[in-house]
Amino acid sequence: MSRMTQMSRMSRVAGVLHRYENLRLARHMLALSFRASPVVASVNTALILLLAGAAVFTSLTQRHLVDAAGHHAVSAVVLAAALGVLAHAGSFALGHVQGEASQDLTVRVARELDHEILGLTARIPTITHLEQPEFLDRLTALRRGTQALAKSVWRAALGAASLLGLAMSAVLLGAIHPALTLLVAFTLPTVWLAARGRAHYRTILDTRTQAERLERELHALCLRPEPAKELRIAGSAPMLDRRARAQWEETSRALVRARARGVGYEAAGWLLFVSALLAGLAFTLHLHRADRASLGDIVLLLSLGVTLSSQISQVLFNLSQVADAGHVTRHYLWLRQYAETAGAQGDESMAAPDRLTQGISLRRLTFAYPDTDSPVLQDIDLDLPAGSTIGLVGINGAGKSTLVKLLTGMYQPTSGQILVDGHSLSQLVPASWADRCSGTLQDFAKFEFLARESVGTGALDRLDDRSAVTEAVEGAGATGLIQSLPDGLDTQLGTLFEGVELSHGQWQKIALARGLLRDRPLLQVLDEPTSALDPQAEHELFDQFITHARAAARGTGAITILVSHRFSTVHMTDHIAVIDNGRLTEHGTHSELLEAGGTYAELYTAQAQAYA
Repeated sequence: MSRMTQMSRMSRVAGVLHRYENLRLARHMLALSFRASPVVASVNTALILLLAGAAVFTSLTQRHLVDAAGHHAVSAVVLAAALGVLAHAGSFALGHVQGEASQDLTVRVARELDHEILGLTARIPTITHLEQPEFLDRLTALRRGTQALAKSVWRAALGAASLLGLAMSAVLLGAIHPALTLLVAFTLPTVWLAARGRAHYRTILDTRTQAERLERELHALCLRPEPAKELRIAGSAPMLDRRARAQWEETSRALVRARARGVGYEAAGWLLFVSALLAGLAFTLHLHRADRASLGDIVLLLSLGVTLSSQISQVLFNLSQVADAGHVTRHYLWLRQYAETAGAQGDESMAAPDRLTQGISLRRLTFAYPDTDSPVLQDIDLDLPAGSTIGLVGINGAGKSTLVKLLTGMYQPTSGQILVDGHSLSQLVPASWADRCSGTLQDFAKFEFLARESVGTGALDRLDDRSAVTEAVEGAGATGLIQSLPDGLDTQLGTLFEGVELSHGQWQKIALARGLLRDRPLLQVLDEPTSALDPQAEHELFDQFITHARAAARGTGAITILVSHRFSTVHMTDHIAVIDNGRLTEHGTHSELLEAGGTYAELYTAQAQAYA
């Protein structure tokens, strides 16, 4: 088989699979609609079917009205007029109800879709995707289009109803003369040209997604309390506003040009249709002069001309909505595929153990961020014995936090292995390993919930366990902080919801308590957990951490990793590893490293002299 034949076959298979996925998604949207509100979805379906022939029926009553008037049939005139009024009023009323029902379903389904999208993103085992511009751009485009996706199935139904109406119009036109059915054919160029313009607009919209994201982020910096303070002091807010505005104006100009191009395409299609309609009217007048068409036929043609234009508009609008949804569908299917692929990496056939017996081992561990050539960590070999406490030291940018994220499964190694009791971390189900990790990271979150909830998110199964939350607060040295709050653990934190604002150090204590809440961890990580505290307070708190780590070690063989720049606290750990420029340069006990006289000894001595 030639290469061209293979490629052609693969292309056909891809096309079939794409159409199959689109059908599956349409069924999914329909199922979401009926799940959100079975009654509203059923009513909406019935109304769409009724509206399909309403406009054509109105045109038909107008022809009968004119013909009856020509024959002086008063009763027929009254009947035709009454039916026409009922058809027109019914069409208006039902259309309004259908629009409200469709909007209600759109809001409900869009909310379900947003939850689904966030759920898919959250289930991806690592966090690498959240640092990739391509992923963020596509996620932005997807979330921007959830409304279009939610209404797509109903817009498709309305489009099908409009096409059915066109078919009915063609039958009525054919009854006047078969040649007049060509008027319906002249609606196709209008639809095609409008679709082409819309496709161009969507392409431009996608190319500007990153600029849109940048504009939002620049303005958000001026609205968030922490960066806003620095911007106010530096007087930088106007500059950021100008940059954001420049991005928006550039995007607006590109979209206006794209929209103008689309309007030009659509105008050309409408000009062609109007020309065909005028030709059809002239032809019908010719038939009337030859006594081959009645005045009612002329009125019917004029009425159907208006109906056709309305049906074309409806088809164009609904098809454009479906096309927008189809564009979003690509991003939705891509996210699902991405989540499935990321979740299926490795064997992942094993759950994390209940306790560690050997420990965690790193074998020639190397990591580089995607699309970069320089590794952040390189060829690291290190054993972390079960039940031990490990101090991780090094200058800023050495790779300590990256190593922590690899150990907790947030990143996957570029090469090498992480072994948990002799089994590769890639063999463990990511969620099960995540459940056995706990701690506080350097860039901790500030959850503006009730104080007990902000701590309780560290272990959702203990969220409502006040005694466990209180114990974690005590372990983090935050008892005094909680007692100082107006309502203790029930105090709303943060000013966004009219709560109590905390200092950075107080937020850090809440984060520390959250990291200590999980009761049977296998790996505890404290990455610069006390950077906002003074050295003496940090030393006292580390004493408590070590006590907590010993208790965890006795229960599950847990390993505790302490990352700190202050050597007066790190020396309390069992082993110390020194990371320098992405490599493991030294490891051993505090005494062994001092005796070796290497980097650790130099840094420890320099810091001790500075404190002295």
